[in-house]
Amino acid sequence: MRRVPKSEKGEKTWREIFQSAQDLFLHKGYHKTSVLSISKGARISPATFYQYFGSKDEIFEMILETFQGEFFNLLKSIFESEMTLERKIETLITRVFDTFWNFRSEYKVFREAEFIDNILCLSFHQRIKTILKENGFYSGNDEQLNAVFWFLFGPLFYLAGYWILWNEREVPVKTRENLYSFYMSGMCTQDPETFKVSDKVYDTVEELDFNDEKIINRGEKSKKKLFNSAEYLFGKNGYYDTTIHEIASNAGLSVGSFYLYFSSKYEILSELVKNTSKDLRYVMKVYLSRFNDRRNQEIAALKGFLVFFGQHSKMYGVIRECEFIDRKITLDYYDSLKGPYMIALERAVKAGEVADYDVEILSEILMGIGHILGQSLLILPQGPVDDDKKYLEYLAYFMMLGFPGEKTKNRRAK
Repeated sequence: MRRVPKSEKGEKTWREIFQSAQDLFLHKGYHKTSVLSISKGARISPATFYQYFGSKDEIFEMILETFQGEFFNLLKSIFESEMTLERKIETLITRVFDTFWNFRSEYKVFREAEFIDNILCLSFHQRIKTILKENGFYSGNDEQLNAVFWFLFGPLFYLAGYWILWNEREVPVKTRENLYSFYMSGMCTQDPETFKVSDKVYDTVEELDFNDEKIINRGEKSKKKLFNSAEYLFGKNGYYDTTIHEIASNAGLSVGSFYLYFSSKYEILSELVKNTSKDLRYVMKVYLSRFNDRRNQEIAALKGFLVFFGQHSKMYGVIRECEFIDRKITLDYYDSLKGPYMIALERAVKAGEVADYDVEILSEILMGIGHILGQSLLILPQGPVDDDKKYLEYLAYFMMLGFPGEKTKNRRAK
């Protein structure tokens, strides 16, 4: 039977166990944390651990529940207040980033929990949308509500993960300022109402050439089979619950053949993510190359993004899991996308198509929108939609103009 700490000594032991678990979840993640490692960190035996907690999951769930409670109290205090829209957005940015930094152990636990449990993640998103709906942040249908949610929380969550968890730094002031300007004004230049996104950006490109027919020798074919097998199994079972034997067997090859091409499970994961980045950039280039104006290109690229990962939905989950395996793989993946993105945005700023933001920060903001869009439409139980145009049209409006009714063109951050 678990002990309810009543003495000062018992309370001290309980806190030390809990703190040890928090530290390990932050630095090692859920899968690499064990009851033994928690016990060692608290300087107790596993037997003593079980006197206070039934499992590591019990502590994990306690941290998760506390984090969600604090987060929703934070949102309600902002959105239910009498502050102006501008002040609400400014406060939201400050308090979310500061809270996630100050409680980064709890935040890391939540990030991993929402990856492990799609139902939990969907419920979390729905609760946010309910708060937005109850406080007038949309005036129409569910598609518009989703667009507001993606526009507002995609960049918040992505930037928090990028800086706080992957780079172990507070979100910089300059990033916060650019994000505020983006929320209030969008990415268009002066007189944005004169620009209309082309209807053709929502069209699907029927034929894409990945040069598979050029794979002619036996070795290249075997390697591709292993990549396809790893993508499927990592996406279905997760990285930690997939073995090299399973990858080789599913590809119709021997374990020995696996080691001809890869030295470890980690290496095939890393190479798989690199290949995915290359293929995704190719698809988005095909989609955006049909247009000259960066604003059209931006929405067309989102369409290409959805098409690509619609065909590789398991791979999108694999990339997400890399965050909890080795953040270097995650950073390399997003940085490989960000580099070309920055160059294109710089050209668009000089051409007067996109407002004068810091292009590195703007690329991160826009990637955050794509990240949550993919999560919502490709991974979560609500599943893919038959016609993503209705979602993208609303999202395009906010991306171009920001929130309606409160324009701050003369207050852009750079």
